[in-house]
Amino acid sequence: MKRVLIILVCCFAAITLHAQENPAPKTGWVFTPMPDISYNSDLGLNLGAFCNIFYYGDGSVYPNFLHHIAVAGAWATKGSWYLHGMFDSSSLIPGARLTASLTYRDAAANNFYGFNGIASPFDPLLEMNRETRTAYYNNHRRMIRAAAVLQREGKGQVNWMGGVVFRQIGLQDYSLKNYDSGNSLYLAYQNAGLIRADEAAGGASLELKGGITCDTRDVELFPGKGMYGELYLNGNLDLSHGKYHYMQLVGHFRHFVPIVKNRLTFAYHLGLQHQILGQMPFYHLSELSTLQYQYEEFEGLGSRYSIRGFKYNRIMAAGMAWGNIELRATVLDLTLFKQQVALVLLPFVDLAAITRPFRLEEQQSFPGLYQQKQSLVMVSLGIGGKIHINTNMILGVDFGKALDPQLSAFTISMASTYVF
Repeated sequence: MKRVLIILVCCFAAITLHAQENPAPKTGWVFTPMPDISYNSDLGLNLGAFCNIFYYGDGSVYPNFLHHIAVAGAWATKGSWYLHGMFDSSSLIPGARLTASLTYRDAAANNFYGFNGIASPFDPLLEMNRETRTAYYNNHRRMIRAAAVLQREGKGQVNWMGGVVFRQIGLQDYSLKNYDSGNSLYLAYQNAGLIRADEAAGGASLELKGGITCDTRDVELFPGKGMYGELYLNGNLDLSHGKYHYMQLVGHFRHFVPIVKNRLTFAYHLGLQHQILGQMPFYHLSELSTLQYQYEEFEGLGSRYSIRGFKYNRIMAAGMAWGNIELRATVLDLTLFKQQVALVLLPFVDLAAITRPFRLEEQQSFPGLYQQKQSLVMVSLGIGGKIHINTNMILGVDFGKALDPQLSAFTISMASTYVF
């Protein structure tokens, strides 16, 4: 508690530092290529590169943008690599916004901790460890994903949206050198029948989505005030097996409340993803639905893009609700090498809950794969820091810890955006 109070005092004290009230607008195309040398507790050391390209036109829309192109690729020491590209434009089609992305990710040591969060027991001694040759909570996952969504202006600030996502997911047991094969939770779930034989190797699917969005944010990637909401249905068609068709209700609400203008903002995000019809394959449990795939990962509740402080993919269920609450304090704002640079600190609390379990009754039949432990709400605490370059280029690191050691002891994650 003392540490939390110190963090809060520092954040409030930071508002006395000088800030630029009216930064000079950017015009035309702005390129920001960067090396990707980062660390994540679940993925290890990442080595790669990325580039954000923004088009601001005559600068009248700055700090918002007309076009945004992002390309990235990286390799991680714990056995994964990816290539990702995204195009986002609010002016290419008059009165509409188009967002499209293409992603390939190969994770030779993908985290798999079982179904339904802490109902699946976790033993830290079975984590990936070269000395003991264990990798019990890993499998090999490959994914290719192509997505596009179109938002059309409606009445007031409410927009209509529709989109399509194609996914091809391939799964097998991990094939890592210097580790004992044939001893993994992924194989144990197959032997128990919790993972069906026809879904164990993955499959292809086509997802159609439709709903509404509402946006009153002043700045899209770093809002100081306003709100953003999404409410839509996902209909997923199984192209491989012809039986795992399902529908989800997805909702997101983000609210940004200014405490001190341009200096201190209270921000929170509430998310819901709930299966309402059909039968979901296990290999889709870890995919978090979104309209814009700004980066390669949208998987599971845990790690840098969902619940900071939880292990990657630690919570997978047919229905999940979560929240991110943080205080964003701009502690430094200056011009450096003709670029606008800001430093933001943010203490945070993240929350998660399971709204619909996945094959829980079957799981309860296997004592080694189930524990009689439940928590209505699971919580993590932490602090993060972000560096802004020209407002829209964001680099950051988050330090988080779950209150329940079954979820994690401590995590470090670096990302190129905010969690919301």
